Amino acid sequence: MRLPIAYSRARTPPARVSTVPTVVEPEVIVVAAGDALLGDPPRTEHVNVFAIARRPVTVGEYAMFLDETRHAPPGGGAPADWERKRRATDRTLDGVSWADAVAYCRWLTVGSNRIYRLPDEREWEKAARMPGTLEQLGALREWTNSWQNGGRVLRSGDDPGARLFAGADLANVGFRIVRGMTGR
Repeated sequence: MRLPIAYSRARTPPARVSTVPTVVEPEVIVVAAGDALLGDPPRTEHVNVFAIARRPVTVGEYAMFLDETRHAPPGGGAPADWERKRRATDRTLDGVSWADAVAYCRWLTVGSNRIYRLPDEREWEKAARMPGTLEQLGALREWTNSWQNGGRVLRSGDDPGARLFAGADLANVGFRIVRGMTGR
């Protein structure tokens, strides 16, 4: 059998070599689509299916991102401050801006070939109100991908229904991520 088009080695495009390292994907839990009582005062809202990280991003996970991308360390502090912080690799990351959290999600998306992003506030609250879903809820304020009243919305385990906003001080501000359930 003869093929209609002959391909020579000279015409074959070069193999695409990835420069993205192997990344460590977080443990996620799938939250089923459905209605949930959300907000303060509570109201019923529909939330689509999503998979959210059980725990916030750690210093060690974020350090891998910094090492690979040469992104500036969180807080804009002296390099010695970050070097001291990065020794506690299992500690929850804090002091990170919304833009830094989004950059981490983009890096993880490219490295894993899955879509990662920050949760919107409805997703975060629904997961936080489900017993046994999220670990390490507490005083840490976590970024969401929601915008309200002229600012990015933060959520906290201290009061899952309350909207919080970041000021200039990012101490005690971290993030957890959502893996997209559609697409790649």
